[in-house]
Amino acid sequence: MRTKIINSRIFCGNGEILENADILFDETGILDIGPSLHGEAKRVLNGSKKTVLPGFIDCHTHLAGLDAGDGIAVAFRTQEGARELLSSGITTTRAVGTKYGADIRLRDMIARGELKGPRILASGEVICITCGHCAEIGMECDTVGEVLKAARSQCKRGVDWIKFMATSGVLGVGPSTEVQLSGEQIKAIIQVGRAFDTPTCAHIMNYEALKTCVEAGITCVEHGYDMDEAMAQRMVEMGTWYVPTMAVTLMESTYIKPDTSRNRDLVEKAAAAQKKVRNAVKAAIKEGVKMAVGTDTGCPFTNPSMYAYATELSLYHMSGMDNREVLTCATRHGAELLGIERETGTLEPGKAADVVLVEGNPLENIEAVKDVCATFCKGELLYHKA
Repeated sequence: MRTKIINSRIFCGNGEILENADILFDETGILDIGPSLHGEAKRVLNGSKKTVLPGFIDCHTHLAGLDAGDGIAVAFRTQEGARELLSSGITTTRAVGTKYGADIRLRDMIARGELKGPRILASGEVICITCGHCAEIGMECDTVGEVLKAARSQCKRGVDWIKFMATSGVLGVGPSTEVQLSGEQIKAIIQVGRAFDTPTCAHIMNYEALKTCVEAGITCVEHGYDMDEAMAQRMVEMGTWYVPTMAVTLMESTYIKPDTSRNRDLVEKAAAAQKKVRNAVKAAIKEGVKMAVGTDTGCPFTNPSMYAYATELSLYHMSGMDNREVLTCATRHGAELLGIERETGTLEPGKAADVVLVEGNPLENIEAVKDVCATFCKGELLYHKA
């Protein structure tokens, strides 16, 4: 169906911002952008006092959450988790840990048109140590040989990314900064990714593990809360991407009730991690590290109903980015990280019509992204505010 949004502010994502302009698109892609377009459309939306943007990209989600459950439950939660992202204007997500490879199956079903949902880049199950961080949704490996087999198996299954857990985390038992995979295991996983032309990303909460991963040539660092300016400079030299996931530790430290000794421990670890990540992001911004946006949706209190994506963008702004830079991270940079920049990430004729319409002007107030009016994936209206 041809759709036209008229009289709107349009943030194209490529540096261009249009005022009082129109955008025309359908399932084949974006047809035209500009003032007073004459093309006919079956659906016309008035964008007055609203902003049109490229569909947002969330580069770090756990669509089924972090509990394994049985296969049917995980499949259901994976589909529901993907659809819930649409209310936040998210049209593409990188799933970085889903039991049974349910994200791989859902990715393919959406791509074939069998189900409706955002574009998914899938990592399947994470690679971790036995009883290590996220073992519930992982492939447990304790030797170099085991991680080699796991990484190759993931490539055989057709993952878009290989995800591994280099360290412990806030939700685990004990310190959140414990190194769990050895340097040899980390290098082996990254070498497999290079051999199969599959990018790699890692959960990292420790400086030693961060350095090992960056020097080994990892594609993208997740969390990286111990980053300093020296490491940020090295990441720039190595071309390493950074997805800091700032909102998740803010949510956990704010909303988890410290009513048990375990919960008190989690709150304390999350609060300490929140302080670290703010310093890390400031260092990354100062040194010019390539950054994209990820929320860690699927963790406690981190989801669309809690405005996880909007909170993440607000924290980028609070850390020193201007609003245009924040929105660029949420759109074009996410597409570049995921290798889909020729298809999406900016609003240009010929690209996929991944479009989000929000109330107000997020260029002036970044929190305007909370108020999503409509989300289109490849030209199809998949979310509309009642």
